[in-house]
Amino acid sequence: MTAILRNWALRPAASNDELLRNAFLNVLAESRDLPPDEKLIMYDACDGEVRAPLAEVFRKRLDARRNTKPKKSDDQRFVCTPFNPNGFHFGKIRNDKERLVKLQLSSGRYDMLTNKFPLFPKHMLLVANALVPQQMTAAHLSAVTELIGSTAGFCAYFNSWCASASVNHFHCHVIDEQPPVAQLPLVSGPVVAGTRCLQPQGFPGFCFVFPFAALQEASLAIDAMQQANQPHNLLVTPQHVYVFPKPLNRPARSFELYPETVGGPELIGSFTVYTQAHYDGLLPEHADELVRINTAPLPTRLFASASPSADVVDATAVNDDVLHAASTSARAVGRKRIAASFTVDALPQQQSLHRQSWPQDRPIARALTSNIGLC
Repeated sequence: MTAILRNWALRPAASNDELLRNAFLNVLAESRDLPPDEKLIMYDACDGEVRAPLAEVFRKRLDARRNTKPKKSDDQRFVCTPFNPNGFHFGKIRNDKERLVKLQLSSGRYDMLTNKFPLFPKHMLLVANALVPQQMTAAHLSAVTELIGSTAGFCAYFNSWCASASVNHFHCHVIDEQPPVAQLPLVSGPVVAGTRCLQPQGFPGFCFVFPFAALQEASLAIDAMQQANQPHNLLVTPQHVYVFPKPLNRPARSFELYPETVGGPELIGSFTVYTQAHYDGLLPEHADELVRINTAPLPTRLFASASPSADVVDATAVNDDVLHAASTSARAVGRKRIAASFTVDALPQQQSLHRQSWPQDRPIARALTSNIGLC
């Protein structure tokens, strides 16, 4: 596709879903009979997939093909690492067929690229046309929510630098499913940056969920993590932004339980391994502990009485070092499940707010009708 799509948010969600799916499937079909070094998509992640549930929240997958993906650098130190024009970035792509869709979103130009080694159905990459680092800004967050909010079945997840990202050029992963964590009911959470957030019921780690109406507060939380050099993962669904803060230091215990880095795919509910032995050995209690030790509290300034953007915050705020010291495997056996509560699923849905059978339905319209003869 060579034309730039400029009306994404004005199109029907079903049409956007169909466009993304067809763009992926067309390139997948073209790649099927090519030699490996010419394939734009190596395989369909769902083709011959072996998977099983891990308790109520997670799932495990066996996919030896994924082990052919090049390994990412393990020397990342700073979440806000400047963009390096001399390193690999998506601006160096020369085959225009890798650009499945070209988008002009309200906050800038983005391309939907092929993902050569997919983990999820229709797994693609949303990439900034600008040469900027792998940092989630307010403008990028606006673009991602505009993209996903204008679909019916897609989600996006984001890995910060130091949290499983392998290319320091802004991108996030777009997938054609509602992952396991997004299927959990949402319950009331703490007040973050001045607004009450939500939390997924039954999720064993730290996760803070913001509706699209609270994008500014979600952006403040992300900014605070960047200032604290705290790695993080995000999930964007058609209605919410999920924020997963990470520990400042990667827990050594994690690799005893799981051979890969725990990043966005795992925190949204999917653990992929490459050998039958690892697949058979991965148990529900391992997934539970892995999520607990690979998530951590948000910076405490977000909970202070002053504005999170202020230079001075409440001196009684809890010390970040103390909180993060508690984010260890010891916490994995001591944190209680979130208590049952009313969830957002218990509220009336938008499409059912007006019913002719409700006596209070459209009172203004009835009042106006009854007063017509008085005018």
